[in-house]
Amino acid sequence: MIHNILALFATTEVFIYVFIEIITHIESIRRVLSKIGTRSDTIFFIAIFGAFSIFGTYTGFELPGGAISSIRDLGPLVAGMVAGPLVGLGAGLIGGLQRYSLGGFTAVPCSMATVLAGLIGGIIYLINKKRLVGIFYAIVAAVLVEVIHGALALLIARPFSDALDVVLTAIPAMMIANGMGAAICVIVLERALNELKEGRQLEKQSEIIKEIESEDNQVKRFE
Repeated sequence: MIHNILALFATTEVFIYVFIEIITHIESIRRVLSKIGTRSDTIFFIAIFGAFSIFGTYTGFELPGGAISSIRDLGPLVAGMVAGPLVGLGAGLIGGLQRYSLGGFTAVPCSMATVLAGLIGGIIYLINKKRLVGIFYAIVAAVLVEVIHGALALLIARPFSDALDVVLTAIPAMMIANGMGAAICVIVLERALNELKEGRQLEKQSEIIKEIESEDNQVKRFE
């Protein structure tokens, strides 16, 4: 189990940081973060986090029987927490359908878990009044998603003994990797949101200064 945890953690956390750092500098993504995104911005956001989910599958490692220990659920979860349930659902469908196409006896529960991850993120977004949650709650959400993931595997995948082996082997590693990944995402996203907020404040100050200068010029003309 320790080997699985270390292997998944080592292969994913740097990728998560690099990914989220890069996308927060894309103007389309920044507009969605600022809640002024257009429809095309939102579609692009869904596609990016759906691709993140797919890549999360391929950065994982395959277990006996075709099960995959991965960070696939993280992309839809973060998408939902940032932009709401529809965005989370869209990213989850992209990642979930791709996982289903790979087959294996856990294909159905794993695909369902990825879709639910996006919806759970969206529900958290609504509960938190459309604001990004803090690090602690992001970790809790990621762990909760993996608990649900494991429960779905036990309820749906057969034979049960194989499903139990997969859950005991993969889910602890996925809890830690996805939990730490969620924390990394929130740290980077909070910084990006603060930068955007500061940028808007500077723009307002600049507009006020321009208005004052314009008024001064008009007064001078009448003097």
